[in-house]
Amino acid sequence: MIESCDLLDLSVPLGPGPGNAVPVEIEYMSHAAGGVHLAQLVGTTPECLCGGKAWASERVSAITHSGTHVDAPFHYSELTGTRPSRTIDQMPLDWFWGPGKKITVEPRAINVPVTIEELIEAEGKAGMTIEAHDIVVFDTGAQAYWDTAKYNRRGRGLSPQLIRHLVDRGVCVFGTDAWSLDPPYWVMRRRMKRFGADTVWGAHYVGREQEFCAIEKLANLNLLPAQGFYVAAFPIKVVGGSAGWARVVGFVPRKSPTDA
Repeated sequence: MIESCDLLDLSVPLGPGPGNAVPVEIEYMSHAAGGVHLAQLVGTTPECLCGGKAWASERVSAITHSGTHVDAPFHYSELTGTRPSRTIDQMPLDWFWGPGKKITVEPRAINVPVTIEELIEAEGKAGMTIEAHDIVVFDTGAQAYWDTAKYNRRGRGLSPQLIRHLVDRGVCVFGTDAWSLDPPYWVMRRRMKRFGADTVWGAHYVGREQEFCAIEKLANLNLLPAQGFYVAAFPIKVVGGSAGWARVVGFVPRKSPTDA
């Protein structure tokens, strides 16, 4: 199956830029600096090394929720139900590989959370049914604004009812091309004034009751079919982490010449 697939990168780069609300900083250390370091470690001088140089390396300053990442249950709350919430290094690998399903939603209704009804309507249009252990991704149109100042103001959030519905179906992992499962801050502020403080971060707070992982800041979802592909979304094992960066990849079946 994998041999006949094209690999589609569903991740954004991890680096400085306006797409991350919390700034990302990368310090680049040159091959010459690596030569100095290596020489110190082995007890010689850089001039004795080949060309006086050695390794290049980088020091990254970023929260685990920068770039494309997977939220762990611990991100939402200390407890999931009555049990301690699991951190990202405690999550089972088989959660992060499985059949993918894509739901495309109307991007202009930013102040309206994606509902169960929209999910079911999208299933009907695509002739598919979301099943247990599917990895469901939501194309909200936010990816078009990545790495611009508009990105964190775009993308529709998922309703708490929709998240409960997915978890009740046996879905463990789902994701979005937006900055968050919840809507932008300006939308949360507006909905709070109208509906009360219970609406703030409502999608994430479902994790206080039910266990799931969420992928945020996905890319290229518009290039995926609605179904028939697989997703790999293995997160970095950050010890005790509330999230882990991930290079999320879609495995899309390659069309044969007779399919064209």
